Amino acid sequence: MEPLEDQDPAVGPEAELPPLRTALDGAPPLRSDYQERLDAVDDELTGAALRVADALPGVVRSFLAADREAAARIRALAADVHDRCRLVEEMGFVLLALDAPVAGDLRRLVALLRLVHDVERSASLAAHVVASTAHLDPRLLPADLRTQVEELARRSAGVFCAGLDAWRRRDALAVHELGRDDLDVDRLRTRLLLEARRLEGDPEAVLALGLLGRYLERLADHGVRFAQHATFAVTGERVEVGA
Repeated sequence: MEPLEDQDPAVGPEAELPPLRTALDGAPPLRSDYQERLDAVDDELTGAALRVADALPGVVRSFLAADREAAARIRALAADVHDRCRLVEEMGFVLLALDAPVAGDLRRLVALLRLVHDVERSASLAAHVVASTAHLDPRLLPADLRTQVEELARRSAGVFCAGLDAWRRRDALAVHELGRDDLDVDRLRTRLLLEARRLEGDPEAVLALGLLGRYLERLADHGVRFAQHATFAVTGERVEVGA
């Protein structure tokens, strides 16, 4: 038998081990890789929601100016948001299937997949607001009624943006304040409907105002959902707001 020091290292015991990279082929991804992919899902959904939030001031201006050409732009935005949401779902379900996240990671991913609906509906609601000009010319409304519409739109957009901000900051406490703000939006919508009765001679305008109020109220509701899911992702608690 040859002395150990005379053996060729290439055929020694260590040579029988496969290279490290090959030995890890097919193994679950490293934790850092998983976190990067979870962050990518979050970024994709947040980016879609930010597109809606950034468009809302222009949506309100276009409605008040009866800019019907804006409808095509908002529909294009809604289509883009729809595509992004499908990508979020695909990426999220892959993470669920292959990585089996637990605890905080699982809560975060579940919240993201649930928020897909809220982001998608928010984009559709923005498109509906602009499309309302096909049945209602806001420039012809009485000044005080037009002011109410503008205030409702502004407050609704504010709740949506604040909810999105709560999600981005993982603010588990913001939901309570946003719940109160959402109630204010509900009251503004009720007031708008009561005032719309002054337009008895124009039933189409009354109907359009009713639908518009509903669109804006729902937009605020979706903002509250962001804050609710921020609380869930951080604490595991499901908080209901409103009365």
